Parts: sequence; structure tokens; C-alpha cells
Amino acid sequence: MRKTSLYLLTSIIAFGTLGICNNAFAEIQLFLPPVEQQSFQIAALPKSNNNTYSSNDAMQAQIKAKKESILKKLAEIKNSSNTTTTTTTTSPTSVTKLESQPRQLFSLTRLLDYSPHPTTENILKEKPVLYNGKQYYFTVTYNEDWKDISADETCLNAICFTFNVYENGKKVRNLTTPKVTLNPKKLKKGQTIGIAEVSPFKFNVKIDEVTSTSKGIKELVFKLDLIG
Repeated sequence: MRKTSLYLLTSIIAFGTLGICNNAFAEIQLFLPPVEQQSFQIAALPKSNNNTYSSNDAMQAQIKAKKESILKKLAEIKNSSNTTTTTTTTSPTSVTKLESQPRQLFSLTRLLDYSPHPTTENILKEKPVLYNGKQYYFTVTYNEDWKDISADETCLNAICFTFNVYENGKKVRNLTTPKVTLNPKKLKKGQTIGIAEVSPFKFNVKIDEVTSTSKGIKELVFKLDLIG
């Protein structure tokens, strides 16, 4: 009986001790995570750091790429500003050329002989030329030098022309061409016998027809052009 009681008591103490050990080990397990969890945490830390480093590297690469792009654009702008610009010159059109060339404003044809005739004529007095807001008209005087060859014959020996320029009805200029000696053997149609220029106008007198003898010129037909 005593042996049995002692066995039971020993068994109870043994189980109680084992239970205490098991509980203590369980508490230790509560504070210490499993080996697999510890291994995961230890491995995860460097991986997290590697991700941080990778993101930083990517950001630095983007900044570097943008910086290089900006520097490239600045270099392109600088090079374009230093490049010499070629200017294309457009040729004037035919209309522009026609407008820039002088044109005939008025034409007068007259016959001079020894019979009485007007020696001064008005040009465009009834319809003045408008230029720079001002109106212009002109008068021309024929300065004729007739020479008596015989009692029945008189010939034109020389001639010059005097032009008066009127601006808004007031005489502003007076021009006389050099006197030209008329040689019947040398005169021909189209020959100029008088030129007078007053900017922007020009008077041009040319021979149109000549009637002459061996002694001199009996009749002279000229054409007077006003060019402006």
C-alpha cells in the first residue's frame, strides 16, 4: 500500500514538473518567433534596403537624363543663333518694273516754218499732272533762228526750247535747252535736238520730219514728249 501511494505521488510530481516545463517553453515561444519567421525577417530587411537603393538609382538616372536633355536643347539654341541666316531676295514682278520705269505723260507734234505761228504753247494746263500732292503744268517756247538765204527764201538755221514749270499755278522753274545748229545734210528722223530735265519730269524733243534744200531747212516737224 505504501509503495503504491509513493508511486502515485512520484508520478504526480513528475507530471506537474513536466507541465511547468511545457508552460515555460510555450511562454518562451511567445517571445521568440519561430525560426522560419526569424529567417524571413532577416532576409526581408536587405531586400527592402535593395528596393530603396534601386528607386534612388532610378530617380538619379531620370534626373541625369533630364539634365542631359536640357543641356542638349540649350546647345541647339546656341548653335541656331550662331548660324548665319540666308536672306532670299525676291525679284520684282513685271508690274513693279513697269511702275518703276519712266512713262510718257504727254506728247506734242508741231510744224515750224517761216509763216506766222505761235511760239509759246501750254502743256497740260487744263489737266495738270499730280505729283506728291501738287499739280504741275508747263509752257514751251520755241526759240527759232531763221536765216535769210535770198529775197524769196528763208531757212531755219538753229533752235532751242525754253520750258517753264508751274507748281499749283505758280511758276517755279525755267529751263532752256542748248541751241542746236541745224545742218540739213546731217539731220535725220529720230535725232534729239533738245533735252530738259526737272525732277521727276523730263522733256525730250526729237525730229520727226525735215523738208530742206541745198541751202537750208524749209520746214521742221518735231515731236515733244513729257516723261515722268
